[in-house]
Amino acid sequence: MRSGRDSALLRRAAWSVAAQTAVAVALVVVVVASGVVLLFDRQQASETRDLVRRAATTADDVNDPPEEVWLIRLQDGSRKASEGAPQTVVASPQLDSAAPGPLAIDAADGQLTAWVADRDGARYVAVYDQSRHRAEEHRLAVSTMVAGLVGVLLAGAIGLVVGRRAVRPLGEAMELQRRFVADASHELRTPLAVLHTRAQMVRRHLPQEASPRLRGEVDQLVGDTGSLGEVVSDLLLAAQLEHADVPSSDVDLEHVAREVVASMRPYAEDSGVRLEVTRAADVPGDLVVSGAPTALRRALTALVDNAIAHSERGMVVRVVLHADPVAGSEEADPDGPVRVTVHDEGEGLDPADASTLRQRFARGASSSTGGGRRFGLGLALVDEVVRTHHGRLEITGVRGEGSSFTMVIPRRGTRERR
Repeated sequence: MRSGRDSALLRRAAWSVAAQTAVAVALVVVVVASGVVLLFDRQQASETRDLVRRAATTADDVNDPPEEVWLIRLQDGSRKASEGAPQTVVASPQLDSAAPGPLAIDAADGQLTAWVADRDGARYVAVYDQSRHRAEEHRLAVSTMVAGLVGVLLAGAIGLVVGRRAVRPLGEAMELQRRFVADASHELRTPLAVLHTRAQMVRRHLPQEASPRLRGEVDQLVGDTGSLGEVVSDLLLAAQLEHADVPSSDVDLEHVAREVVASMRPYAEDSGVRLEVTRAADVPGDLVVSGAPTALRRALTALVDNAIAHSERGMVVRVVLHADPVAGSEEADPDGPVRVTVHDEGEGLDPADASTLRQRFARGASSSTGGGRRFGLGLALVDEVVRTHHGRLEITGVRGEGSSFTMVIPRRGTRERR
């Protein structure tokens, strides 16, 4: 079963292919249409010049001009024109001063193509009637636009079909990958748990005379098997989050936060770190969201564990529950999302690394050491959990001054606009 997020990504990919195909076809149509119109205009201009030249040099009488041509004869100070010739053209002073040959006459709706010929003691001027040319040009433009629009729509439909077929193997590959991770993680959990238990038994039954080096190696074995089991559990949780929608149940984030802090406090004390949980005094109502309590608890545990791991002895890790203020006010919004911030006083991080830290097995840059902060699957899982709950993960920090990780999750009955 494909997850909703993957299905949305595949749909967007198919639509993207369709849009790109339609744009490509539209560009081709525009180029072709422009070329057709340009060629039409050039051919029409050449034919128009030949037509007015022949009319001006061969016509005997202005009363019988060729079709689409007006004839004007200037002789002994008088002007005679064929029927339909505009008076503004007939009276134009350009007809008197122009040299024999091609002539462009200025008119209200543009320049008119004309030809001047002096013969038999008179001047003949043939002027082309642009009305038919404009009508043909308009019909050509409309036909081209309609054909282009139909072509773009057909190209978009074909692109959508092709896009869906193109991304189908990708969807199947993603499904196979997710299923493999889930199946492999599930199959590895039991043997890893057995291995971790046996390592603990070996440590428990070590003889008193065992060397410190051997005890250290066994302790390392126990720690390594435990870490490997956590990685496999994280992989399984990630596959489960991607595989299905989050089950809808009411979760009190304040209760979850206090549970996590209580369970992590012995670990924090063993590391010399003080762990605190507080709720902002101005946060109204219940801090209840809709989602999966196990996933939310796992996400918050990962943030607290990360904060403790990057804090030195004597430092404080704070888990703070607060809310967004009402727009234009300092009061907390009772309908706004719940914010759970885990703040540490450790080495901090570069805010520029915030986007890459959400990737699995990401490692933040460090100015003092080459390693930086390594987050493994934890932070990627937190981001996945928060997004499946229609929220977001905010990361802030200053190098050398600590960092803050905030889960922002909509309250029960609301959905945050992302």
